[in-house]
Amino acid sequence: MTKTRLGMVVAIVALVVPLAAHADAATRQTADVFKWNDLTGMPTTNPPTVVGKASLVRTDDGISMTFRTTELPAGEPITIWWIILGPGGPVSGQFAAGHVVGNNGVATFSGHLSEGDTSGCFHPQFPCQGLTDARGQTVLLLARTHGPKDPGRVPIQIHTSEAGGPTFEDDLCPAATPGGDPFCQIQAALFAGA
Repeated sequence: MTKTRLGMVVAIVALVVPLAAHADAATRQTADVFKWNDLTGMPTTNPPTVVGKASLVRTDDGISMTFRTTELPAGEPITIWWIILGPGGPVSGQFAAGHVVGNNGVATFSGHLSEGDTSGCFHPQFPCQGLTDARGQTVLLLARTHGPKDPGRVPIQIHTSEAGGPTFEDDLCPAATPGGDPFCQIQAALFAGA
């Protein structure tokens, strides 16, 4: 019986090792985190105002990110969104990470997205085709503020876009107050595809 088990383990290892050898090594990209202007879909200034650093690790079947930043609204819920770009614009907008920021406005977020995963979509009317080419697609990470922390709604504030209007344009900034800052997506990092 022991010889049979050992033979099965050796056979499985013999099958897996060649497959692992064919996988390409992970690649790591770094990019500045800069202030973002929702109205223009671009940095707030030229040159961009840098407030942090982000990294993106690409493998054959997924991407992982780390988003380290400053100058976030202190004590507010913030979410990070994967915006996967294609030749014609966004092909997917999906949840990457979220939590309530400390009183110093500094935060670190991390997340992973596998090819084919279409969970955590921004809004039913916003494209959500998922990641189809982990190594080649351009990725924009967007930091979204959700306004003041609401103790009864924190799980919703840090895990969803809180978008629910008839079109996603209606919900791009539900947290904005009259006369206040019109931006909800307030920071970004951009990673060009390979």
